[in-house]
Amino acid sequence: MRDPKKVAQGKADRALCPIPVAETLQLRVRQVAAAMRAAGVTEQVTVRQARAWKSLAEEPPAWMLALMAQSTVKAARRQARNQRRNIEDEHQMLLQAADVEQRLLSSRAIGGHDREFIASDYAFRAMKDLVRADGDVSYLNDLDLAALRWAGVLPADRSTWFLRAGGDVR
Repeated sequence: MRDPKKVAQGKADRALCPIPVAETLQLRVRQVAAAMRAAGVTEQVTVRQARAWKSLAEEPPAWMLALMAQSTVKAARRQARNQRRNIEDEHQMLLQAADVEQRLLSSRAIGGHDREFIASDYAFRAMKDLVRADGDVSYLNDLDLAALRWAGVLPADRSTWFLRAGGDVR
């Protein structure tokens, strides 16, 4: 059962800042309502006002400027966090790819889904090059040959190939 105080607070918040206004401002109803109360504002904000403030067609009140600034800072932090996470993920993948290359070239075991996926990708690319070259291994480098060996492909034995000319998969 919902707390009656919270229900009443939610109704009071929506009376100051209706949901369409909050959506226009891309803020939460309770944030806008709390800022309005703190500034002593008692009149309901309209969608027209919100659009004018958002587009800066009208000068937003100080309490709204503060909310807009906080929102911009949060968005910038979120974007920076996502970029940092993407860079870290990419760095991790590069490290794993380097490890897989070393393991393939030294014929060591490859464990883990991510590493096996990388090795499979190397083998698939090498297989495509082998099919394009019609079995001529002189077009392949040591890593390609190692990846094919890992995948159980013998370039001289076409029965071990998992691709055929024209892109058919066996």
